[in-house]
Amino acid sequence: MRTAGRAAWNAALAALLGGAVFFGDRKLADFAHRTHGQAAVPLLVLLVLITVHLTWVVRRDDPALLMTLLGAIATAMLFVHISVLDSRALREHGLEQHARITRVQTKFNADNTDYQVYTLEALDGPPITGTATGTLGGSRRVGETVTVTTDPSGQVAPTLGGLPSAAEQLWMGRLDTALAVLLVPVLIGWTRERTRKHSGRQQD
Repeated sequence: MRTAGRAAWNAALAALLGGAVFFGDRKLADFAHRTHGQAAVPLLVLLVLITVHLTWVVRRDDPALLMTLLGAIATAMLFVHISVLDSRALREHGLEQHARITRVQTKFNADNTDYQVYTLEALDGPPITGTATGTLGGSRRVGETVTVTTDPSGQVAPTLGGLPSAAEQLWMGRLDTALAVLLVPVLIGWTRERTRKHSGRQQD
């Protein structure tokens, strides 16, 4: 009876945890989209999750591997949902412009891989504020003409290339849904493992 009660309690905790991850990710994604924190917010969340994992989870009954998977899925969900919001905004009111590269800066990621940041001069349409980030391994030169997508509202930074297609937005939406569904088996495993550990301590 006590094991059944513990299982029910763990299942309730799992449901609360899943709801907190799902709706918390949505709120954080909306915040990042509105405040130009598309890169900073997921990174901050990842650092917080790592800190919590090292200082709290490993000292409790929570299965470490499943909690690591849960944190990875939560971070991926946040990043993908931000991309969904950005893509939706660009499809609703984005502008496709031609621009000339006036400055190229090379920057480095934490793993020492480099990427380029471009300052752009609009050749048509309104002036382009902000910079555009190149793809990893991509290389362009000053004076080169590029197609760039801009957001008049300023919520999404300029991006190289044309407007997102309907197929791309659909694919991102499906990936967003798939990650949310993936939470379910992880939380079920988390519930079962916590219950198993508790039963093992009672038998000892």
